[in-house]
Amino acid sequence: MSEGPRVRRLWIPIAIIGVFVATTAALMAWPDLERGQRAGTMVFMVVPLTVLLLTVWLLFLSGMRWPIRIGVLVGVVALVGATIRGVEFEGDMVPIVHYRWEPRKDLRLEAHRAGKPKVTLRAEPIPPATSEDFPEYRNRNRDGVLTVTMPGQERFNTEPFLITKWAPVPPREIWRQPCGGGYAGFAVVGRFAVTIEQRGDDEAVVCYDTATAHERWVHNYPAHFSEPLGGDGPRATPTIADGDVYSLGGKGMLKRLDGATGSVKWETDILADNDNIQWGMSGSPLVYDRFVVVNPGAQRETARGRAVVAYDRATGKPLWSGGARRAGYSSPQLATLCGIRQVLLLDGEGISGYDPETGREFWGFPWATYQYINVAQPIVLDGDRVFVTSGYNHGCAMIKVAKDGEKWTVETLWENRNMRCKFTSPVRHKGFLYGMDEGILTCVDAQDGTRKWKDGRFGNGQLLLAGDYLLIGDEAGKLLLVRATPEGYKEVGRVAGALPDTKNWNHLTFARGCAFLRNHFEMVCYALTDSFD
Repeated sequence: MSEGPRVRRLWIPIAIIGVFVATTAALMAWPDLERGQRAGTMVFMVVPLTVLLLTVWLLFLSGMRWPIRIGVLVGVVALVGATIRGVEFEGDMVPIVHYRWEPRKDLRLEAHRAGKPKVTLRAEPIPPATSEDFPEYRNRNRDGVLTVTMPGQERFNTEPFLITKWAPVPPREIWRQPCGGGYAGFAVVGRFAVTIEQRGDDEAVVCYDTATAHERWVHNYPAHFSEPLGGDGPRATPTIADGDVYSLGGKGMLKRLDGATGSVKWETDILADNDNIQWGMSGSPLVYDRFVVVNPGAQRETARGRAVVAYDRATGKPLWSGGARRAGYSSPQLATLCGIRQVLLLDGEGISGYDPETGREFWGFPWATYQYINVAQPIVLDGDRVFVTSGYNHGCAMIKVAKDGEKWTVETLWENRNMRCKFTSPVRHKGFLYGMDEGILTCVDAQDGTRKWKDGRFGNGQLLLAGDYLLIGDEAGKLLLVRATPEGYKEVGRVAGALPDTKNWNHLTFARGCAFLRNHFEMVCYALTDSFD
Protein backbone atom coordinates (compact mmCIF):
# COMPACT_ATOMS: atom_id res chain seq x y z
CA MET A 1 0.00 0.00 0.00
CA SER A 2 1.30 3.45 -0.87
CA GLU A 3 2.12 5.96 1.80
CA GLY A 4 -0.70 8.27 0.65
CA PRO A 5 -3.69 6.14 1.78
CA ARG A 6 -1.95 5.33 5.06
CA VAL A 7 -1.38 9.00 5.81
CA ARG A 8 -4.94 9.84 4.86
CA ARG A 9 -6.23 7.12 7.17
CA LEU A 10 -4.36 8.66 10.09
CA TRP A 11 -6.74 11.58 9.92
CA ILE A 12 -9.52 9.31 11.13
CA PRO A 13 -8.13 8.72 14.66
CA ILE A 14 -6.94 12.33 14.76
CA ALA A 15 -10.47 13.48 13.97
CA ILE A 16 -11.95 11.10 16.57
CA ILE A 17 -9.60 12.44 19.25
CA GLY A 18 -10.37 15.99 18.16
CA VAL A 19 -14.11 15.42 18.52
CA PHE A 20 -13.46 13.85 21.94
CA VAL A 21 -11.52 16.93 23.11
CA ALA A 22 -14.14 19.32 21.72
CA THR A 23 -17.00 17.37 23.31
CA THR A 24 -15.21 17.33 26.64
CA ALA A 25 -14.65 21.08 26.49
CA ALA A 26 -18.31 21.67 25.59
CA LEU A 27 -19.52 19.53 28.50
CA MET A 28 -17.24 21.35 30.93
CA ALA A 29 -18.50 24.73 29.71
CA TRP A 30 -22.20 23.86 29.51
CA PRO A 31 -23.83 26.12 32.12
CA ASP A 32 -26.95 24.04 32.88
CA LEU A 33 -25.17 20.73 33.55
CA GLU A 34 -24.36 19.65 37.09
CA ARG A 35 -20.98 18.10 37.86
CA GLY A 36 -22.52 14.65 38.09
CA GLN A 37 -24.27 15.01 34.74
CA ARG A 38 -21.00 16.04 33.10
CA ALA A 39 -19.08 13.17 34.65
CA GLY A 40 -21.78 10.62 33.88
CA THR A 41 -21.98 11.73 30.22
CA MET A 42 -18.20 11.47 29.92
CA VAL A 43 -17.84 8.10 31.67
CA PHE A 44 -20.82 6.30 30.17
CA MET A 45 -21.16 7.92 26.72
CA VAL A 46 -18.23 9.97 25.43
CA VAL A 47 -15.33 7.77 26.57
CA PRO A 48 -16.90 4.40 25.56
CA LEU A 49 -17.94 5.79 22.16
CA THR A 50 -14.44 7.20 21.57
CA VAL A 51 -12.81 3.88 22.49
CA LEU A 52 -15.25 2.02 20.23
CA LEU A 53 -14.57 4.28 17.24
CA LEU A 54 -10.79 4.01 17.69
CA THR A 55 -11.11 0.22 17.92
CA VAL A 56 -13.19 0.10 14.73
CA TRP A 57 -10.59 2.25 12.97
CA LEU A 58 -7.75 0.05 14.18
CA LEU A 59 -9.38 -3.22 13.11
CA PHE A 60 -11.11 -2.25 9.88
CA LEU A 61 -9.83 1.09 8.55
CA SER A 62 -6.19 1.46 9.61
CA GLY A 63 -4.76 -0.51 6.69
CA MET A 64 -2.25 -2.20 8.99
CA ARG A 65 -1.45 -5.85 8.59
CA TRP A 66 -3.77 -8.06 10.63
CA PRO A 67 -1.06 -9.37 12.98
CA ILE A 68 -0.17 -5.76 13.81
CA ARG A 69 -3.82 -4.80 14.35
CA ILE A 70 -4.43 -7.71 16.70
CA GLY A 71 -1.10 -7.15 18.43
CA VAL A 72 -1.86 -3.48 19.12
CA LEU A 73 -5.32 -4.30 20.49
CA VAL A 74 -4.04 -7.12 22.70
CA GLY A 75 -1.15 -4.96 23.86
CA VAL A 76 -3.42 -2.09 24.92
CA VAL A 77 -5.78 -4.45 26.76
CA ALA A 78 -2.83 -6.17 28.46
CA LEU A 79 -1.30 -2.84 29.48
CA VAL A 80 -4.58 -1.68 31.03
CA GLY A 81 -5.02 -5.00 32.85
CA ALA A 82 -1.43 -4.95 34.10
CA THR A 83 -1.57 -1.43 35.48
CA ILE A 84 -5.16 -0.92 36.67
CA ARG A 85 -6.55 -3.02 39.52
CA GLY A 86 -10.00 -1.49 39.48
CA VAL A 87 -12.12 1.63 39.20
CA GLU A 88 -14.59 3.06 41.67
CA PHE A 89 -16.64 6.22 41.42
CA GLU A 90 -17.24 9.35 43.41
CA GLY A 91 -20.84 10.30 44.09
CA ASP A 92 -20.89 12.41 40.93
CA MET A 93 -19.61 9.51 38.82
CA VAL A 94 -16.06 10.85 38.58
CA PRO A 95 -13.88 7.72 38.25
CA ILE A 96 -11.22 6.88 40.83
CA VAL A 97 -8.58 4.63 39.27
CA HIS A 98 -6.69 2.21 41.51
CA TYR A 99 -3.34 1.00 40.16
CA ARG A 100 -1.78 -2.37 40.86
CA TRP A 101 1.30 -0.87 42.51
CA GLU A 102 -0.83 0.85 45.14
CA PRO A 103 -1.31 -0.97 48.48
CA ARG A 104 -4.63 -2.83 48.55
CA LYS A 105 -7.00 -1.19 50.99
CA ASP A 106 -8.57 -4.44 52.15
CA LEU A 107 -5.14 -5.80 53.07
CA ARG A 108 -4.32 -2.72 55.17
CA LEU A 109 -6.95 -3.74 57.72
CA GLU A 110 -5.67 -7.29 58.09
CA ALA A 111 -2.07 -6.10 58.37
CA HIS A 112 -3.06 -3.55 60.99
CA ARG A 113 -5.01 -6.09 63.03
CA ALA A 114 -2.18 -8.62 62.81
CA GLY A 115 0.44 -6.09 63.87
CA LYS A 116 -1.55 -4.48 66.68
CA PRO A 117 -0.88 -5.82 70.20
CA LYS A 118 -3.64 -8.14 71.29
CA VAL A 119 -5.81 -6.39 73.86
CA THR A 120 -8.70 -8.19 75.50
CA LEU A 121 -11.20 -5.77 76.93
CA ARG A 122 -13.48 -6.95 79.67
CA ALA A 123 -16.99 -7.62 78.42
CA GLU A 124 -19.33 -5.07 79.89
CA PRO A 125 -22.82 -3.92 79.00
CA ILE A 126 -23.45 -0.79 76.99
CA PRO A 127 -24.82 1.76 79.49
CA PRO A 128 -28.06 3.70 79.02
CA ALA A 129 -27.66 6.47 76.48
CA THR A 130 -27.38 10.05 77.75
CA SER A 131 -27.78 13.35 75.95
CA GLU A 132 -24.05 13.30 75.19
CA ASP A 133 -24.36 10.09 73.15
CA PHE A 134 -25.25 9.47 69.52
CA PRO A 135 -27.09 6.12 69.59
CA GLU A 136 -28.43 5.96 66.04
CA TYR A 137 -28.25 7.35 62.53
CA ARG A 138 -28.28 11.20 62.64
CA ASN A 139 -28.92 11.11 66.41
CA ARG A 140 -32.12 10.45 68.35
CA ASN A 141 -34.65 12.23 66.16
CA ARG A 142 -32.73 11.40 62.99
CA ASP A 143 -32.65 15.13 62.31
CA GLY A 144 -28.89 15.64 62.56
CA VAL A 145 -29.16 17.97 65.58
CA LEU A 146 -26.74 17.74 68.51
CA THR A 147 -27.94 18.69 71.97
CA VAL A 148 -26.74 18.32 75.55
CA THR A 149 -29.31 18.22 78.32
CA MET A 150 -28.35 20.28 81.36
CA PRO A 151 -30.22 20.49 84.67
CA GLY A 152 -33.44 22.38 84.04
CA GLN A 153 -32.66 23.20 80.41
CA GLU A 154 -31.56 21.88 77.05
CA ARG A 155 -28.61 23.49 75.35
CA PHE A 156 -26.79 22.94 72.12
CA ASN A 157 -23.26 21.63 71.79
CA THR A 158 -21.68 25.07 71.47
CA GLU A 159 -18.92 26.56 73.59
CA PRO A 160 -17.67 25.33 75.95
CA PHE A 161 -18.84 21.92 74.66
CA LEU A 162 -17.72 22.50 71.09
CA ILE A 163 -14.48 24.27 70.25
CA THR A 164 -15.31 26.90 67.64
CA LYS A 165 -11.82 28.34 67.17
CA TRP A 166 -9.78 25.91 65.10
CA ALA A 167 -6.89 28.26 64.38
CA PRO A 168 -4.03 28.30 65.04
CA VAL A 169 -4.50 24.96 66.86
CA PRO A 170 -6.79 22.55 64.97
CA PRO A 171 -8.85 19.80 66.67
CA ARG A 172 -6.71 17.09 68.23
CA GLU A 173 -6.59 13.67 66.58
CA ILE A 174 -7.26 10.96 69.18
CA TRP A 175 -6.77 7.87 67.03
CA ARG A 176 -6.71 6.72 63.41
CA GLN A 177 -6.65 3.24 61.94
CA PRO A 178 -7.88 1.11 59.01
CA CYS A 179 -11.39 -0.33 58.97
CA GLY A 180 -13.46 -2.52 56.67
CA GLY A 181 -15.49 -1.41 53.67
CA GLY A 182 -19.01 -0.05 53.39
CA TYR A 183 -20.78 3.23 54.06
CA ALA A 184 -22.24 3.00 57.56
CA GLY A 185 -21.47 5.54 60.26
CA PHE A 186 -20.95 5.04 64.00
CA ALA A 187 -23.53 4.71 66.75
CA VAL A 188 -21.87 5.80 70.01
CA VAL A 189 -22.98 5.29 73.61
CA GLY A 190 -20.50 5.70 76.45
CA ARG A 191 -17.19 4.16 75.41
CA PHE A 192 -18.86 1.94 72.82
CA ALA A 193 -18.73 2.88 69.11
CA VAL A 194 -20.53 0.45 66.80
CA THR A 195 -20.46 0.26 63.01
CA ILE A 196 -20.82 -2.38 60.29
CA GLU A 197 -18.05 -3.15 57.79
CA GLN A 198 -17.21 -5.40 54.86
CA ARG A 199 -14.32 -7.70 55.74
CA GLY A 200 -13.56 -10.01 52.86
CA ASP A 201 -16.65 -12.07 52.13
CA ASP A 202 -18.19 -11.27 55.51
CA GLU A 203 -20.17 -8.41 56.91
CA ALA A 204 -18.83 -7.54 60.35
CA VAL A 205 -20.66 -5.64 63.07
CA VAL A 206 -17.82 -4.17 65.13
CA CYS A 207 -17.85 -2.54 68.54
CA TYR A 208 -14.82 -0.32 69.20
CA ASP A 209 -13.64 1.36 72.38
CA THR A 210 -14.05 5.09 71.80
CA ALA A 211 -10.88 6.05 73.70
CA THR A 212 -8.47 3.57 72.10
CA ALA A 213 -10.19 2.16 68.98
CA HIS A 214 -9.51 -1.36 70.28
CA GLU A 215 -12.11 -3.89 69.20
CA ARG A 216 -14.41 -4.80 72.06
CA TRP A 217 -16.13 -7.45 69.96
CA VAL A 218 -16.74 -8.40 66.34
CA HIS A 219 -19.67 -10.32 64.90
CA ASN A 220 -18.95 -11.75 61.43
CA TYR A 221 -21.33 -13.52 59.08
CA PRO A 222 -21.21 -14.43 55.36
CA ALA A 223 -22.64 -11.60 53.24
CA HIS A 224 -21.17 -9.41 50.53
CA PHE A 225 -23.25 -6.81 48.76
CA SER A 226 -21.43 -5.73 45.60
CA GLU A 227 -22.39 -2.93 43.24
CA PRO A 228 -19.88 -1.59 40.68
CA LEU A 229 -20.87 2.08 40.75
CA GLY A 230 -21.69 2.65 44.41
CA GLY A 231 -19.15 0.20 45.78
CA ASP A 232 -19.16 -2.86 48.01
CA GLY A 233 -20.28 -3.37 51.57
CA PRO A 234 -23.13 -2.61 53.98
CA ARG A 235 -24.70 0.83 54.06
CA ALA A 236 -26.92 1.18 57.13
CA THR A 237 -25.63 2.59 60.44
CA PRO A 238 -26.48 0.26 63.37
CA THR A 239 -28.77 1.39 66.17
CA ILE A 240 -27.98 1.09 69.88
CA ALA A 241 -31.07 0.76 72.07
CA ASP A 242 -31.23 -0.28 75.74
CA GLY A 243 -27.79 -1.86 75.64
CA ASP A 244 -28.25 -3.94 72.49
CA VAL A 245 -27.23 -3.39 68.86
CA TYR A 246 -29.59 -3.64 65.89
CA SER A 247 -27.88 -3.87 62.51
CA LEU A 248 -29.04 -4.27 58.93
CA GLY A 249 -26.69 -5.57 56.24
CA GLY A 250 -26.56 -4.60 52.60
CA LYS A 251 -28.32 -7.80 51.54
CA GLY A 252 -31.07 -7.54 54.15
CA MET A 253 -29.86 -9.47 57.20
CA LEU A 254 -31.35 -7.84 60.31
CA LYS A 255 -29.78 -8.78 63.65
CA ARG A 256 -30.17 -8.02 67.32
CA LEU A 257 -26.82 -8.42 69.08
CA ASP A 258 -25.93 -8.42 72.75
CA GLY A 259 -24.19 -5.09 73.35
CA ALA A 260 -21.68 -6.59 75.77
CA THR A 261 -20.50 -9.56 73.70
CA GLY A 262 -21.83 -9.23 70.16
CA SER A 263 -23.61 -12.57 70.42
CA VAL A 264 -26.78 -12.99 68.36
CA LYS A 265 -30.10 -12.69 70.16
CA TRP A 266 -32.09 -13.07 66.95
CA GLU A 267 -31.71 -12.55 63.22
CA THR A 268 -33.97 -12.50 60.17
CA ASP A 269 -33.67 -11.91 56.44
CA ILE A 270 -35.98 -8.98 55.65
CA LEU A 271 -35.64 -9.67 51.90
CA ALA A 272 -36.89 -13.25 52.00
CA ASP A 273 -39.23 -13.70 48.99
CA ASN A 274 -38.30 -10.21 47.82
CA ASP A 275 -35.63 -8.53 45.68
CA ASN A 276 -32.96 -6.12 46.83
CA ILE A 277 -32.79 -2.58 45.48
CA GLN A 278 -30.07 -1.40 43.12
CA TRP A 279 -27.72 0.15 45.69
CA GLY A 280 -28.50 -2.21 48.59
CA MET A 281 -30.45 -1.96 51.84
CA SER A 282 -29.51 1.39 53.39
CA GLY A 283 -32.16 2.35 55.94
CA SER A 284 -31.03 2.14 59.56
CA PRO A 285 -33.33 0.14 61.88
CA LEU A 286 -35.75 2.30 63.87
CA VAL A 287 -36.18 1.00 67.44
CA TYR A 288 -38.97 2.21 69.75
CA ASP A 289 -41.23 0.63 72.36
CA ARG A 290 -41.29 -3.09 71.44
CA PHE A 291 -40.75 -2.55 67.72
CA VAL A 292 -37.85 -2.67 65.24
CA VAL A 293 -38.96 -1.07 61.96
CA VAL A 294 -37.22 -1.47 58.61
CA ASN A 295 -38.08 -0.76 54.97
CA PRO A 296 -37.45 -3.82 52.77
CA GLY A 297 -39.74 -2.36 50.11
CA ALA A 298 -41.99 -4.14 47.64
CA GLN A 299 -39.69 -4.89 44.73
CA ARG A 300 -41.82 -7.90 43.86
CA GLU A 301 -45.58 -7.91 43.42
CA THR A 302 -45.80 -10.65 46.06
CA ALA A 303 -44.15 -8.30 48.59
CA ARG A 304 -46.87 -5.65 48.37
CA GLY A 305 -48.25 -5.00 51.83
CA ARG A 306 -44.84 -5.83 53.33
CA ALA A 307 -42.82 -2.81 52.19
CA VAL A 308 -42.51 -1.60 55.80
CA VAL A 309 -42.17 -4.22 58.54
CA ALA A 310 -42.03 -4.03 62.34
CA TYR A 311 -40.36 -6.87 64.22
CA ASP A 312 -40.69 -7.75 67.89
CA ARG A 313 -37.63 -6.49 69.77
CA ALA A 314 -37.70 -9.51 72.06
CA THR A 315 -38.17 -12.32 69.54
CA GLY A 316 -37.55 -10.98 66.06
CA LYS A 317 -40.99 -12.12 64.92
CA PRO A 318 -43.00 -9.82 62.61
CA LEU A 319 -45.60 -7.74 64.47
CA TRP A 320 -47.02 -5.70 61.60
CA SER A 321 -46.38 -4.84 57.98
CA GLY A 322 -47.69 -2.28 55.51
CA GLY A 323 -46.91 -0.26 52.43
CA ALA A 324 -46.75 -1.29 48.79
CA ARG A 325 -43.93 0.80 47.25
CA ARG A 326 -40.31 0.16 46.38
CA ALA A 327 -37.73 0.83 49.06
CA GLY A 328 -35.56 3.92 48.93
CA TYR A 329 -32.34 4.69 50.77
CA SER A 330 -33.73 6.84 53.58
CA SER A 331 -34.37 5.55 57.11
CA PRO A 332 -37.67 5.34 59.00
CA GLN A 333 -38.04 7.87 61.80
CA LEU A 334 -40.57 8.76 64.48
CA ALA A 335 -42.51 11.99 64.09
CA THR A 336 -45.56 13.68 65.57
CA LEU A 337 -47.90 15.27 63.05
CA CYS A 338 -51.39 16.57 63.82
CA GLY A 339 -50.74 15.50 67.41
CA ILE A 340 -50.37 11.84 66.42
CA ARG A 341 -47.14 9.87 66.68
CA GLN A 342 -46.24 8.01 63.50
CA VAL A 343 -43.45 6.34 61.57
CA LEU A 344 -42.35 8.77 58.87
CA LEU A 345 -40.69 7.20 55.84
CA LEU A 346 -39.39 8.46 52.51
CA ASP A 347 -39.23 5.35 50.34
CA GLY A 348 -38.37 5.00 46.65
CA GLU A 349 -41.65 6.45 45.39
CA GLY A 350 -43.04 8.77 48.06
CA ILE A 351 -43.28 9.84 51.67
CA SER A 352 -45.84 8.47 54.14
CA GLY A 353 -46.85 8.38 57.77
CA TYR A 354 -47.65 4.98 59.30
CA ASP A 355 -49.40 4.01 62.52
CA PRO A 356 -46.50 2.95 64.80
CA GLU A 357 -48.66 0.28 66.48
CA THR A 358 -50.36 -1.33 63.47
CA GLY A 359 -48.53 -0.23 60.30
CA ARG A 360 -51.65 1.28 58.77
CA GLU A 361 -50.75 4.06 56.36
CA PHE A 362 -52.22 7.35 57.60
CA TRP A 363 -51.27 9.45 54.57
CA GLY A 364 -48.99 9.44 51.55
CA PHE A 365 -47.42 11.94 49.17
CA PRO A 366 -45.85 10.89 45.84
CA TRP A 367 -42.18 11.77 45.45
CA ALA A 368 -40.58 9.74 42.67
CA THR A 369 -36.95 10.39 41.74
CA TYR A 370 -34.62 9.02 39.06
CA GLN A 371 -34.17 5.26 39.63
CA TYR A 372 -36.05 5.61 42.95
CA ILE A 373 -32.98 7.22 44.57
CA ASN A 374 -34.55 8.99 47.55
CA VAL A 375 -31.88 9.23 50.25
CA ALA A 376 -32.17 12.37 52.38
CA GLN A 377 -34.07 12.21 55.65
CA PRO A 378 -37.29 14.24 55.75
CA ILE A 379 -37.23 17.19 58.13
CA VAL A 380 -40.25 17.80 60.39
CA LEU A 381 -41.01 21.44 61.21
CA ASP A 382 -43.64 23.15 63.32
CA GLY A 383 -47.11 23.58 61.90
CA ASP A 384 -47.24 19.90 60.82
CA ARG A 385 -44.88 20.67 57.96
CA VAL A 386 -42.44 18.21 56.40
CA PHE A 387 -39.51 19.12 54.14
CA VAL A 388 -38.52 16.55 51.52
CA THR A 389 -35.63 16.75 49.06
CA SER A 390 -33.88 14.56 46.49
CA GLY A 391 -31.03 14.87 44.01
CA TYR A 392 -30.74 14.07 40.32
CA ASN A 393 -32.21 17.48 39.57
CA HIS A 394 -35.50 16.59 41.27
CA GLY A 395 -35.65 19.33 43.91
CA CYS A 396 -37.40 19.93 47.20
CA ALA A 397 -40.84 20.66 48.63
CA MET A 398 -42.51 21.73 51.84
CA ILE A 399 -45.71 19.82 52.50
CA LYS A 400 -48.31 20.31 55.21
CA VAL A 401 -50.12 17.34 56.71
CA ALA A 402 -53.65 17.86 58.04
CA LYS A 403 -56.30 15.65 59.66
CA ASP A 404 -60.06 16.22 59.75
CA GLY A 405 -61.74 13.44 61.68
CA GLU A 406 -60.42 10.24 60.12
CA LYS A 407 -59.40 11.93 56.86
CA TRP A 408 -55.76 12.83 56.28
CA THR A 409 -54.74 15.32 53.60
CA VAL A 410 -51.41 16.62 52.29
CA GLU A 411 -50.92 20.08 50.79
CA THR A 412 -47.86 21.35 48.93
CA LEU A 413 -46.86 24.72 50.41
CA TRP A 414 -44.01 25.29 47.98
CA GLU A 415 -41.80 23.31 45.62
CA ASN A 416 -38.63 24.23 43.70
CA ARG A 417 -35.09 23.10 42.87
CA ASN A 418 -33.23 25.32 45.31
CA MET A 419 -32.02 22.33 47.34
CA ARG A 420 -31.39 18.97 45.66
CA CYS A 421 -29.89 16.70 48.30
CA LYS A 422 -28.43 13.59 46.69
CA PHE A 423 -26.74 11.60 49.48
CA THR A 424 -26.75 14.28 52.16
CA SER A 425 -29.57 14.94 54.61
CA PRO A 426 -30.33 18.59 55.47
CA VAL A 427 -30.81 20.20 58.88
CA ARG A 428 -33.07 22.99 60.11
CA HIS A 429 -32.10 25.95 62.28
CA LYS A 430 -34.09 29.05 63.30
CA GLY A 431 -36.45 28.99 60.33
CA PHE A 432 -33.87 28.04 57.70
CA LEU A 433 -32.80 24.81 56.04
CA TYR A 434 -29.16 23.94 55.32
CA GLY A 435 -28.10 21.18 52.97
CA MET A 436 -26.04 20.21 49.95
CA ASP A 437 -27.63 21.30 46.69
CA GLU A 438 -25.92 18.83 44.33
CA GLY A 439 -22.80 19.15 46.48
CA ILE A 440 -22.87 22.91 47.20
CA LEU A 441 -23.86 24.10 50.68
CA THR A 442 -27.13 26.01 50.47
CA CYS A 443 -29.38 27.94 52.83
CA VAL A 444 -33.12 28.02 52.07
CA ASP A 445 -35.88 29.90 53.87
CA ALA A 446 -38.24 27.26 55.25
CA GLN A 447 -41.20 29.63 55.00
CA ASP A 448 -41.26 30.13 51.25
CA GLY A 449 -38.37 28.10 49.82
CA THR A 450 -36.33 31.07 48.62
CA ARG A 451 -32.59 30.57 48.50
CA LYS A 452 -30.59 32.83 50.80
CA TRP A 453 -27.16 31.74 49.62
CA LYS A 454 -25.23 28.92 47.93
CA ASP A 455 -21.50 28.54 48.41
CA GLY A 456 -18.72 26.05 49.12
CA ARG A 457 -18.32 22.73 47.31
CA PHE A 458 -18.50 19.69 49.58
CA GLY A 459 -19.57 16.94 47.19
CA ASN A 460 -21.58 14.14 48.73
CA GLY A 461 -20.41 14.80 52.27
CA GLN A 462 -22.50 14.87 55.45
CA LEU A 463 -23.37 17.50 58.04
CA LEU A 464 -24.72 17.92 61.57
CA LEU A 465 -26.10 20.96 63.38
CA ALA A 466 -24.23 21.92 66.55
CA GLY A 467 -25.89 25.00 68.00
CA ASP A 468 -25.23 27.84 65.57
CA TYR A 469 -22.71 25.80 63.60
CA LEU A 470 -22.67 23.18 60.89
CA LEU A 471 -20.18 20.36 61.44
CA ILE A 472 -19.36 19.01 57.98
CA GLY A 473 -17.43 16.00 56.78
CA ASP A 474 -17.11 16.52 53.03
CA GLU A 475 -16.59 13.99 50.25
CA ALA A 476 -12.96 15.01 49.78
CA GLY A 477 -12.13 14.12 53.40
CA LYS A 478 -12.11 17.53 55.08
CA LEU A 479 -13.71 18.24 58.45
CA LEU A 480 -15.17 21.75 58.58
CA LEU A 481 -17.07 24.08 60.89
CA VAL A 482 -19.38 26.61 59.22
CA ARG A 483 -21.77 29.10 60.80
CA ALA A 484 -25.46 28.28 60.33
CA THR A 485 -26.65 31.75 59.35
CA PRO A 486 -28.77 33.05 56.46
CA GLU A 487 -26.36 35.97 56.11
CA GLY A 488 -23.95 33.98 53.94
CA TYR A 489 -21.29 31.29 53.93
CA LYS A 490 -18.96 31.79 56.88
CA GLU A 491 -16.35 29.09 57.45
CA VAL A 492 -14.91 28.98 60.96
CA GLY A 493 -12.28 26.27 60.59
CA ARG A 494 -11.22 23.17 58.75
CA VAL A 495 -9.06 20.06 59.04
CA ALA A 496 -7.74 19.19 55.60
CA GLY A 497 -7.21 15.48 55.06
CA ALA A 498 -9.22 14.36 58.08
CA LEU A 499 -9.88 11.31 55.94
CA PRO A 500 -7.94 10.26 52.83
CA ASP A 501 -9.27 9.71 49.32
CA THR A 502 -12.08 11.56 47.53
CA LYS A 503 -14.94 9.19 48.35
CA ASN A 504 -16.10 9.91 51.88
CA TRP A 505 -19.81 9.17 52.05
CA ASN A 506 -20.22 7.74 55.55
CA HIS A 507 -22.21 9.86 57.95
CA LEU A 508 -20.20 11.56 60.68
CA THR A 509 -20.99 11.22 64.38
CA PHE A 510 -20.43 13.55 67.32
CA ALA A 511 -20.58 12.17 70.84
CA ARG A 512 -18.97 12.99 74.19
CA GLY A 513 -16.84 15.77 72.78
CA CYS A 514 -15.54 13.87 69.76
CA ALA A 515 -16.22 13.63 66.05
CA PHE A 516 -16.09 10.07 64.70
CA LEU A 517 -15.51 9.76 60.97
CA ARG A 518 -14.94 6.80 58.67
CA ASN A 519 -15.00 5.92 55.03
CA HIS A 520 -14.73 2.56 53.26
CA PHE A 521 -11.21 1.82 54.51
CA GLU A 522 -10.17 4.18 57.37
CA MET A 523 -11.63 5.67 60.54
CA VAL A 524 -10.56 8.56 62.75
CA CYS A 525 -11.57 10.36 65.93
CA TYR A 526 -11.06 14.07 66.70
CA ALA A 527 -11.57 15.84 70.01
CA LEU A 528 -13.72 18.92 69.49
CA THR A 529 -14.03 20.00 73.12
CA ASP A 530 -11.61 21.27 75.72
CA SER A 531 -13.09 18.89 78.28
CA PHE A 532 -12.29 15.66 76.40
CA ASP A 533 -10.02 13.39 78.39
